[in-house]
Amino acid sequence: MGFKVVNSVHVPGIDFGEELLEPFDATLVNGNWRTEEDIISNAKDADALICVGPGQPLNRRVFEGLEKCRIAASLAIGYDRIDLEGATDQCIAITNSPDYCLDEVSDQAIALMMALARKLFPIDHVVRTEHQSIVPPNRELLKRVAHPIYPMRGQTLGIIGLGRIGTTTALKAQGLGMRVIAYDPYVYGAVMKTRGVEPVDLNRLLKESDFITIHALLTDETREMIGYPELKQMKPTSYLINTARGGIVNEPALVKALEEGLIAGAGLDVNATEPVPEGDPILNFPNVILTGHSAWYSTVSDVEMWRKGMTQIVMALRGEWPTYAVNPEVKDRWMERFGKG
Repeated sequence: MGFKVVNSVHVPGIDFGEELLEPFDATLVNGNWRTEEDIISNAKDADALICVGPGQPLNRRVFEGLEKCRIAASLAIGYDRIDLEGATDQCIAITNSPDYCLDEVSDQAIALMMALARKLFPIDHVVRTEHQSIVPPNRELLKRVAHPIYPMRGQTLGIIGLGRIGTTTALKAQGLGMRVIAYDPYVYGAVMKTRGVEPVDLNRLLKESDFITIHALLTDETREMIGYPELKQMKPTSYLINTARGGIVNEPALVKALEEGLIAGAGLDVNATEPVPEGDPILNFPNVILTGHSAWYSTVSDVEMWRKGMTQIVMALRGEWPTYAVNPEVKDRWMERFGKG
């Protein structure tokens, strides 16, 4: 039986794990398509599709046009840009890559937190442009540029979303001597405690945290969950870190909170609009660090990301329910249609 696998996000020179298809009588079609018509016309008779989400219209119409497809393997962790209901109705398993870049994103969250806390960017600017030093004690400069700086030990980190990346971030923060609390309605409090994390509700997290870092998926439930009322509950000395999805934070509300001094600053790897357009007010704040959705990257994760989708496709071609499927409600129907045995 011959299979057709379509890679709709092909990049020349990247290893997508093509050798994993060698045991199968499989045809691999590579392309880079960004319209409904292109994806449908090239993958209409495909058994499997590699996709990623951003810039691709992975909607109901596309899935209805994939007549034989059993799996669409996304190379991202988040799958908010994929029409899960549309895929499920067509008996297509959707998979993501939930266990790549855990260290990279958690490292970025900690790095943003520490850069903001230690006032690294303002101090760097003064050293470069004013040729000054904080030592010997320059009280005027300390007050103007660096005050206040608190030790990380004893500070409270509030984590929204205690999944794999949230947990990894928690462990690293604990290594700094921080108290860690978390809000995640889908993780049992007892499980949080085994990770050394205190479970709290969102209001308490907002009020008690010196740093808040977001590690949740973007869903209807989390979209703009951090708005002006939530920012208003935060300490004026606290910082907001977001390495998850820009849509979780209401960015106009964040701009207003920064203008009013409701919080001390923010570290944003993700934004509501990417790339951040010229003239966006978020660019005006020296107490905001922007890192352009780079948190996922390292020399290791850049290899892992591209290959993980193919591991899921191989399972699906064997008639096995893929490990990383995010729409389990279709599993029974899928196994009846595609399952082995």
